[in-house]
Amino acid sequence: MTIHEILPYIEQKPLMYLKTKDIYLLDSFIGGYLSCQQIHDKNFKDLDFQSSFHEWLRGKFNFDLGLTWADYIFKISQAENMNSVDVFFKEYYLFKKEYKQY
Repeated sequence: MTIHEILPYIEQKPLMYLKTKDIYLLDSFIGGYLSCQQIHDKNFKDLDFQSSFHEWLRGKFNFDLGLTWADYIFKISQAENMNSVDVFFKEYYLFKKEYKQY
């Protein structure tokens, strides 16, 4: 199962996967999932997801370097007065639409 296949499950029931609905917990989950996938899946395809998403967010919102994609999402969520995980999924689907490889 790729990260793109599991993310909709997390979106539907985030508290089933995360202790609280927080972008930094989601970031940790994704990082752990991708690490495990890389170790155990010979056909690992999600290697570039985090860096591609990071660069896409940085370019879209004109953020400075030196922050993680989760930091970008947190800043956006504060500006939009929304939950950071909800902002992640909003931006994630826009990213996927633009980058059809995902």
